[in-house]
Amino acid sequence: MNEREFYVTLPDGTTIRVRLYKERGRILSFVAQLEAYLDNDWTPISRYDTAHGFVHRDDLRPNGDQIKSPPMSFRDNEEALNYAVTDLRSNSQFYLERYLQWQRQLRSK
Repeated sequence: MNEREFYVTLPDGTTIRVRLYKERGRILSFVAQLEAYLDNDWTPISRYDTAHGFVHRDDLRPNGDQIKSPPMSFRDNEEALNYAVTDLRSNSQFYLERYLQWQRQLRSK
């Protein structure tokens, strides 16, 4: 099995970290995670992965909770990974602003 990891830096300062496992040219599993540099550390904001045997998205909250999306259906993991990276890239600002709003709400309690 071949493991590969790469980063996509976005104009808003966020980064998409992609880790995938391939065998014979096919993607067996992957993680595509939007991260932002907050409070002197890289913080996960939203993540697509194939954990549990299916593709889904987790939106991560500052308190450690996760909002899990229902399983998503794709032709294969390559299509799913392309979808994930496109969504995280296109909606990075929305995901980041929502995370920061949750963070402000948490701090004001």
